Amino acid sequence: MAKTITLAQIAELTGGRVVGDPEIIISSISDPRTPKEGAISPLWEKKLERFAPGCPVLFTKKGWIKEGQNGVELDDPRAGLIALLTFFDNAPKRERRVSERAFVDEAAKLGENVAVGAGSVVKSGASVGDGTVIMENVFIDHDVTIGKNCLLEPGAVVFHHCVLGDACVLHANAVIGCDGFGFMPDPKAGMVKIPQIGTARLGDGAEIGCFSSVDRATFGETYIGPQTKIDSHVKIGHNCVIGAYTIIVAQSGIAGSSHVGSRVIMAAQSGAANHATIGDGCTVGGRAGVSSDIPDGAVVSGFPAQDHRKELRVQAAVRQLPEMASNVKAFAKRIEALEKRLNDENA
Repeated sequence: MAKTITLAQIAELTGGRVVGDPEIIISSISDPRTPKEGAISPLWEKKLERFAPGCPVLFTKKGWIKEGQNGVELDDPRAGLIALLTFFDNAPKRERRVSERAFVDEAAKLGENVAVGAGSVVKSGASVGDGTVIMENVFIDHDVTIGKNCLLEPGAVVFHHCVLGDACVLHANAVIGCDGFGFMPDPKAGMVKIPQIGTARLGDGAEIGCFSSVDRATFGETYIGPQTKIDSHVKIGHNCVIGAYTIIVAQSGIAGSSHVGSRVIMAAQSGAANHATIGDGCTVGGRAGVSSDIPDGAVVSGFPAQDHRKELRVQAAVRQLPEMASNVKAFAKRIEALEKRLNDENA
């Protein structure tokens, strides 16, 4: 049965204030660009404000609800939305049991209230903490340690001797501890593989997106700090160290032995060359390439990455190149004409 809630209850739940009829019943959340009857539309971005008049019920900033409209207004609607989304969350509850179609080695250790889905494999020496949910078709290798209250979605892989802290999330098909990309050219043997004998470790609350991979170290460990969130299709190379509370967005890549600080934001398709250091609190713009060390607090963009304000000036100049080229050609013609005139006068 679908959940319903009144505007008055939403205001109480989210810390907001009702504008209009407090008894309006809400049964879902809708995009402000495609509003629906019985739904509330979250709206706080200025570029979407033009859609506000078409929304029957708004969840928005103070002053954005017009006369005749209904809604809930807040100082920070984005923060309040978390409670509203949690209320309407319809994800199925997982049974805390081990499926008969899962394989759990007798030498593996499972804590209390652990779920293991059909087709999943937990090898010998592995340890899984209390309350962890391992969904279908997950592979947990020998001697892996997984903390409490983790979630491993279908297709996730954790290779041998790797460690997940408490409350970690591996989204579908994420891989932890695959071999680092290490090869050495040899005139006789061609490319010789360098053994990757280290591990990979995730701090408490780390989250790895779909189809992302964290390579095991050549030796030592590759480390992802507590509460760091890594989006889908991201590559973390061997021996990298990523700090706490860092965000790495889709299709980004961090080459081997790089150090990324805490509270860093790396936007989509950004990257770092091997052995690069990105300091605490930095922001790396989309598609930026970090090829040298970046100090704490820097905001960089472009390739090679440089101060964002300088890169904006470069981009502005690049956009003027066609006009500048035309001007140079015109000047060249004028100079050529002047030189011809001077030569004729001196002849």
